[in-house]
Amino acid sequence: MYASPVTSSFNFKKARTKQSNLTLGLALPFQPSMQDETTLQNILKDGEEKVYSLLCKALNRIETGDVFQRLQKVFSKLNNNSHCKSLVILVTPGDEKTFYLSFPLKAVAYLNKNLSLLEIIANTEIQPDFYTLILEHSHARIYEYHHSQLNQIYATRPASGLNEKADSEKLLKQVVQTLELVNQHIEKPVFITGSPAQVETFCNNNYHSGISFRLLNYETPFNDEILKRFIKEINSQWNYWHSKFIIDRIMISKKTDMLIAEIEVVLQALRHNVDGLLLIDKRLKQQLYKSRSANALFNNTDDFMNQVERFLMRGNRLEITENGLQEFGDIVLLQHKPSDFRMMLPVCNTGKHNRPDTY
Repeated sequence: MYASPVTSSFNFKKARTKQSNLTLGLALPFQPSMQDETTLQNILKDGEEKVYSLLCKALNRIETGDVFQRLQKVFSKLNNNSHCKSLVILVTPGDEKTFYLSFPLKAVAYLNKNLSLLEIIANTEIQPDFYTLILEHSHARIYEYHHSQLNQIYATRPASGLNEKADSEKLLKQVVQTLELVNQHIEKPVFITGSPAQVETFCNNNYHSGISFRLLNYETPFNDEILKRFIKEINSQWNYWHSKFIIDRIMISKKTDMLIAEIEVVLQALRHNVDGLLLIDKRLKQQLYKSRSANALFNNTDDFMNQVERFLMRGNRLEITENGLQEFGDIVLLQHKPSDFRMMLPVCNTGKHNRPDTY
């Protein structure tokens, strides 16, 4: 059980039942399947310290103690067998909620009256999260980068046959099959480098057009020093690459009829458990936040927020974009796979912009 470093300096017996009307939100880079016990303890300790500092600035001693005790209760029940990459904890005046998310988030704490999971994700910096593929003449390696760490997840043995062309084709086929397995929903970009000839052949594969980016060609063996430079280049321009990846994803989904647009139609899709990547423009997010109290956007704001929570708890991803979604009503759902939902779209339509032929 996690032992708090803060509890020793605070007399919780003085904290009774007085309750603030504010909601505490805490995001943590929580990945128990990849982190050892010491790392997890340090992550929780860091989260505690952020929360305690925030509470002490905004609440009195009794209110701070009440909220902090409830956070401790959540910590004691965390699922250490989860395969998530981050988590968000909401401590509201009435209950506590824990969301295990499939994408990495930085550690950050918020305290607000109308705080929601959507608001926390929107204000928390999305960390670089991608695959790197290194193609050499006779072998290949795939790495996954997240939480500022690079982990090798796949490697082939150098080929020793005499048929160079056949060996090359076999190698590329194995790589494609592996990427299709680990990145089956195309949730992350793939950055490719290595032998120019191998990279050129691979990039001509239709499956990877639009979701892979070619960087740095090297004829010599790809050593650790070159790998560090490669990762540094990607991270230094992450916002650019991520934006380009999202735009390409939208175009691919539109061409394959896997894109759902307009908020009323997206809400209907969420109600029918359609999975995928949900993109919300920053302007729409702000309207949703305001309309929770003023009911200014449309009549189902609270329902939409609840459906987003359910959507994320099923292991889906959500991202807030700066621009580029105007033609789609500032929101799109990129489906993972074809669903029966489109057959119901004529029933779901509520306005002229919600017709399928306007996507």
